[in-house]
Amino acid sequence: MRCGLALALLAMGVSHAQNKAGESYPAVITSAAAGGEARIEVLGDPFKQLSAVSDKQSRIVLYRMEDGRSGATSIFIDERYHGSLVPGAWSQLCYGSGSAEIGARQMQAATASGKDRYDSISVVSLLPGKVYYLRVDMRNSQPVLRPVTSNQALQEISNTREQLHTVSRVAQVCQDVTTPEPSQAYTLAADTLFAFDRADRAGMTDAGTRAIDVLLSRLRNDYSRIDSLQLMGHADPLGQPARNERLALERAQTVRDYIAQSGSQPGVITAEGRGSREPVVTGCGNTPTPQAIACNQPNRRVTVQVSGIRR
Repeated sequence: MRCGLALALLAMGVSHAQNKAGESYPAVITSAAAGGEARIEVLGDPFKQLSAVSDKQSRIVLYRMEDGRSGATSIFIDERYHGSLVPGAWSQLCYGSGSAEIGARQMQAATASGKDRYDSISVVSLLPGKVYYLRVDMRNSQPVLRPVTSNQALQEISNTREQLHTVSRVAQVCQDVTTPEPSQAYTLAADTLFAFDRADRAGMTDAGTRAIDVLLSRLRNDYSRIDSLQLMGHADPLGQPARNERLALERAQTVRDYIAQSGSQPGVITAEGRGSREPVVTGCGNTPTPQAIACNQPNRRVTVQVSGIRR
């Protein structure tokens, strides 16, 4: 009954009171009903990063941005009703892996039959343990579900709120992954990050900041949750050991500060210097000749040890 009443209220475009935050679509809709007033909670919490699912399921995240159109977009998975999205709303479900048909139908009037054909159908091959983002787009006044990369989706979905008014007939209980996997290391070349013999923010190169941004984007795509980043600066054996110790530490600290100021909030970030104690290549010599400098290039680096849960 709740599902049918909510769909009818949304389809009719009933009068309502705005929510406290003043969004364009209300968190609550009301309408006169037999015996009193019908009150339906429509929108809940803003979107938050979702945990990873086990390799026995896939997670589907559906969202609809503010598009200036009235009515709700109903979503069906393998011909079973999942939910309906108003503008500025998101919904998600866990589902068995494999091929799935996801249909969309725009509800514009209370007279719309539950047996109407779909406006569009998307076939998605769901891989185990993966998250899929589908955005409601409009084409010729009809809804189309478009796959979106996680990077784009996480930017667009941040201002949407969870759809609450209907109950999915198809969603499975999510089997979340709660145990972090073994940490993984990524390497950033110091010669790319910094100008020669520099470790401060002003000494970072454009190529260096781009390399960090690309890494952060990759981590957002690969991880559903990042618990910590451990940054370790390394120097080559050329020059004084004390200078190399300080250079390695300062480079790790500068990269840490850049990541912290980027706003990506990837968990706890620590920085330490390893000097030249852990070389990648040896036998280059300790005299700073052009040949030795080139040979030691792999030793000048900042490694990023990532702990978290992969998608």
